[in-house]
Order: sequence, then C-alpha cells, then structure tokens
Amino acid sequence: MNHWTSLILALGIAFGLGYFVSLFNPFETTSSPSTVTIAPEATRDAFPANAVSVTTAEVRLTPPRTRIQSIGTGKAIRSIHVIADVAGTVEKIHVQPNTDVETGDPIVTLERKTQEILLGSATAELEKQNASFARFETLVSQNSSAVSQAQLDEARASLTLAQAQVAEAQYEYDRRIIRAPFAGRINLNDLTVGSYLPQGAEIVTLVDSSSLLVEFTVPETSISQIQTGVAVRLTTPALQGRVFNGTIVAFDSSIDEEFRTVRVRAEVQNPENLLLPGMTFSVSLASSDTPQPMVPAVSILWNQNGAYVWRLNQDNTPENVAVVLRNRLGDNVWVEADLSAGDIVIKDGAFKVSQGATLALDIETKTQEPSDG
Repeated sequence: MNHWTSLILALGIAFGLGYFVSLFNPFETTSSPSTVTIAPEATRDAFPANAVSVTTAEVRLTPPRTRIQSIGTGKAIRSIHVIADVAGTVEKIHVQPNTDVETGDPIVTLERKTQEILLGSATAELEKQNASFARFETLVSQNSSAVSQAQLDEARASLTLAQAQVAEAQYEYDRRIIRAPFAGRINLNDLTVGSYLPQGAEIVTLVDSSSLLVEFTVPETSISQIQTGVAVRLTTPALQGRVFNGTIVAFDSSIDEEFRTVRVRAEVQNPENLLLPGMTFSVSLASSDTPQPMVPAVSILWNQNGAYVWRLNQDNTPENVAVVLRNRLGDNVWVEADLSAGDIVIKDGAFKVSQGATLALDIETKTQEPSDG
C-alpha cells in the first residue's frame, strides 16, 4: 500500500468515527421533537370505593288517574216472569210482544164465568143482609119491642159476613186478570186465546230496561277506587263508536277468595232503549282523587313488614320509609306514605342499599307523568 492510499484510508476512518460520536454523544444539547402526554381529568365527584351506585327520582303529588278495565254483562234494572196465580183458560190477550205497558195495565184475562156467578150471588146476599140490618136498626131506634138488641147484633154480624163474601168473590174475579206489576216492555211470547194455563205457568216476561245494571269484576288491588257514585265509561260491540256513561251503585263487601276479585254493579241510563239486557260491555273506570305520592315502581322494595322505599335525607343518607300501594299506571305507583312533593327516592339500585350506606348518585330524574293511554 503506498503513502496516499494509507492517508485516504486514515481520513475515512476518522470521519466515520466522528460521525458516530456525534450521534450518540450523551452531552449533546441539540433537542429532538417532544411527545405530549395528557393526564386523565379528575373525577368531578369522588366517592369511596365501597359506595353504592344508584339513580334517584323525585316524588310527585298527583291524583291517581287510574284506569280499570273490565268486561261486564248488562241486565235490566227490573225483569220478572209474570206467572198465573190461578189455573184457567186464556180468554183475552191485551198486549203484543215488544209493546210497552204501564203499571197495572192488563196483560191477559183468564176465563172467569164461575167467579162472575159467585160474585153476583155474594152481592145479592150482601144487599139482603144490608136491608135486614137497616130494618132492625130502625126498629131499635124507635124503641120497638119487636126487635131485641141481640137480633140487631146478629143482623150486623150477618151483614159483615156478607161484605166479606163479596170481597172474596171480587178478589177471585179480579185475579183472573193478570196485570203488569211495573212499567216495562213485554218480551216475545207464545200466548194464544183458548190455551190453558196451569197454576204457576209463565205467561210473559216483563222487562224494565229504562236503565241497565252492568256487573263486572275488578282485582282486589283496585278496591280502593270502587265507591258508589264513581263514574264509569261503557262501550259495547253491538254499538260501535258509542260511549255510555254510568255510575257505580253497589259492590260486594267481600273479596272472592279464588279469583281475588270484587264484584261491582254499575247503572247506565237507557232512555232510547238502545241497550238490551244481555249485552257485553267493556267497562273503563277512571278516577281522579286526592293527590297522593307517586314513585317509580322499581323503587319499591319488600321486607317482613311490607313495602317500603329509600328516601334520601339532606346529607344523601338513605332512610327507610314504609309505603302502602294504592294504584299503578305504567311504570309508576301511587302510595300512601310519609312522602312529600320533591322528596328524592332511590330508583335503580335500591335493592343494594342498606341503612347508613354510602351512595354514589347518578343523574337525578323526575318521575314521569303517566299517560292514561
């Protein structure tokens, strides 16, 4: 290797070594591009690690606008089978099917020739006894010795007996006319003149449907809403689009042990006779009573003492408040409890709470106003 080749090789090695040192020199002050690390943002509200996470709802005071739905059957306010008190042959029919009658109107007259004869005989005997008594009474008043006081008393007794016999004969005569016991409408019947009716036979059915009684049942949980005078709305498939208003007139004083229901009777006026006994009715009962606390259904818990909710005190500690369930609509329940409007109750997560527990509260929500649908 000659002198120039050695010199060039030495210069190359020196240059490379200098470049290497410039790259890895720990004392080099030349800065490289920086990396920015963003620290996580501090939590807005810090809770202990063992805090129970729950959501809350605000108590509202509203009337319990409940809607009870049921199915009922209508029946006439009065309906009877008119029967024959006595046996006899139909002599005259005074009414036709689907005709209206008033109280006391004749429906059927039975043959009563025998009763007519007996009535005539009794009437004649009455006239005889009446004349005899009048004669004896006149003689006694004149102080006549022809008639004693005993004879006058006997004549008076005979007159009284004759009057009773006439009344009996008249009664037997009149009872052969079958009359309407109340105003109503005559149902379809098969009456014919000349047919024989044994005693107790059904003659016609008389129906007073000026108003209908609709019987339906409600669950025992709704019994607090059932009172006489409460309004109901009724619809029937036979008259689509029509709504009829009625009122509760009676209800059972006991609960059916098998079905846990209460039988209720409502009355609906029927002046146009559009409603017929036997119709099926859909019954809707909506009530608006004294405002009661309304809470979400999920906030209600149960223990050996009954239902309760957790109410938050001012320091956000939970307090056990006993409640009595009254009505439910949708996701909300009306209760009787020591709760005021604006109180905060625990909603979701209530089952995890215990007395004195530390809570981590999520966003507070108001109890939504339920819709009647």
